[in-house]
Amino acid sequence: LILVAPPALGSYSATRTGTALQEPLAYPDLPAADPLPLSVVDYAGRAVYDHGRTLRGREVRLTGFLALDGDGTPYLVRMALNCCAADAQPVKVALTGQVPPVLQPDTWLRVTGTYTPRRAEDPVNGGPIPFIEVTRAEPVPEPTDPYDESWNS
Repeated sequence: LILVAPPALGSYSATRTGTALQEPLAYPDLPAADPLPLSVVDYAGRAVYDHGRTLRGREVRLTGFLALDGDGTPYLVRMALNCCAADAQPVKVALTGQVPPVLQPDTWLRVTGTYTPRRAEDPVNGGPIPFIEVTRAEPVPEPTDPYDESWNS
């Protein structure tokens, strides 16, 4: 008997499923690191529900995979888990600024940038999608655990 683990959910699922962004219960203090490493889920929650108060004036670094919506808008995405991969849902951050001109869906990127109050409405479910003003973007290998499990804790 041979079992093969399926690949992690990617851009195909992300562009056909609305953002699953949820309001966090709290906004823990952020370390003084510069650039500040944040998860896509943490950045998106702070950008939307905290109106960027804890992000203003900070350079942040996010890692996720690339998805392009129907009109070509690039999103940095992480699939968030409530329990397991079967219930994974995308959390999306739209990219603006110095975004590389040639991007392939499912490419893993580390983006560095700053908070911007700009938002979009997810074309699938109308949910809020925050933007990040990208100053740097570089491809990175897919992480060992491609899912965001912060909702599990």
